[in-house]
Amino acid sequence: MSVVLISTAAFAQSVTLTFTAKDAANQHVQLNRVSITNLTKGWQETIYWPDTTLTMQNGTGISDIVGANDYSPLRLSQNNPNPFTGTTEVNLMVTNEGTVALDIADINGRIVVVNDYTLQPGSHQFRITLATAGTYVMTARQNGQTFSIKMVCNGGTDANMIEYVGSVAMQDFASPQSPKSQNAPKYTTNNPFTFGDQMEYVGYATINGSEAESQRIMQAQGASQTFTLQFAETQSLDVQACPEAATVTDVDNNTYNTVKIGNQCWMKENLRTTRYANGTSIALGSSASTTTAYRYYPDNNSSNVSTYGYLYNWPAVMGNSSSSNANPSGVQGICPTGWHVPSDAEWTQLIDYVGSQTEYQCNSSSSKIAKALASTTGWNSSTFTCAVGNNPSANNATGFSALPAGLYGNGYYNHFGNNALFWSASVSSVYNAYCRNLYYNDASVLRHNYYSYYGFSVRCLRD
Repeated sequence: MSVVLISTAAFAQSVTLTFTAKDAANQHVQLNRVSITNLTKGWQETIYWPDTTLTMQNGTGISDIVGANDYSPLRLSQNNPNPFTGTTEVNLMVTNEGTVALDIADINGRIVVVNDYTLQPGSHQFRITLATAGTYVMTARQNGQTFSIKMVCNGGTDANMIEYVGSVAMQDFASPQSPKSQNAPKYTTNNPFTFGDQMEYVGYATINGSEAESQRIMQAQGASQTFTLQFAETQSLDVQACPEAATVTDVDNNTYNTVKIGNQCWMKENLRTTRYANGTSIALGSSASTTTAYRYYPDNNSSNVSTYGYLYNWPAVMGNSSSSNANPSGVQGICPTGWHVPSDAEWTQLIDYVGSQTEYQCNSSSSKIAKALASTTGWNSSTFTCAVGNNPSANNATGFSALPAGLYGNGYYNHFGNNALFWSASVSSVYNAYCRNLYYNDASVLRHNYYSYYGFSVRCLRD
């Protein structure tokens, strides 16, 4: 890790973090995004290219503007109101005549709406409508210039739209009072920060054609600092999709990649369907039940579903099927047609196979195989040798790509970033069923039985 300390006046009320990155050959690489976690205060921010800085106010920051500087030829005002419910408005100042592209992305970087407008110089008003609660970044682009703002939607409507309202008087748009440096911070968080908070930083970049995760930096932060995030040599893994089914599509038209491990064909993504294969809906849950089928947002955040899938209680996983420990289980349950919920015996088959292959073992131990099944991203950091969270860039030799979506309990969400828990089709007692658990601070794949009202992730096996 390379760190360059920038001198900061003792009375400064903010800390600015600046990030660069280098690969294993010590060559600079472009960061796709940087995840910044305040471990003391319990929040996380993600900044996306071309943003490479984050400013934290000692106290509570208030600015949500992430544009280049106040004299940019393209400037978005902060949307009003913010936060908002469903609809908000924003002004855009354009210096040069021509086409301006406006897009809005969710916190995972997925574009939810994009429109192009041909605009005259001046200030223009737009109405924004969003369908799902969450944090979003709106960006204006013209002739290589970009300007972004962060916006928070507390509740959605029925569509994602950017509507042109009309031109507005220039005095209605906040004008700059004095020029600012081109190196001014681009992004200021409104999350709380106090000098000395324990922080964690991890970057993501495309290396050799696939996204890699940098080494993590954990430290107390009391001054502005520039970090060079280091990427290790990426592994070349012999990971194969199932020859008979490289992908599978569920009833909601979600498409999942697959992976062949031993003689089994697994989904390599968590299930995110809202319906059974016969079209019956699975209710979005806000409470726990051992009888009613429910699905839940990972960490109670709808924007997590596209990456982490839903969490499901065991009644949702099984549908109306009975418990099975057969191999194969014969339980379609929540899975697409032609696929089934793995039994405890089928999970055991997977673990036994991976443990028998030396290339998947850590420190030559057949029980230390969790890293070979865990994804390279999303995991909290661990210092324990062979643990999933220790150097996650070395994870996922099998391609199974287990993600730490955490769990839903009886009225609470927990362990997002810590645990990947997967249901089986097998009961252990009247109220409990077996599951498999990967934990950021452990090297083994753990077998547990939990109450059936818990919400865990689901992976399906091909029939």
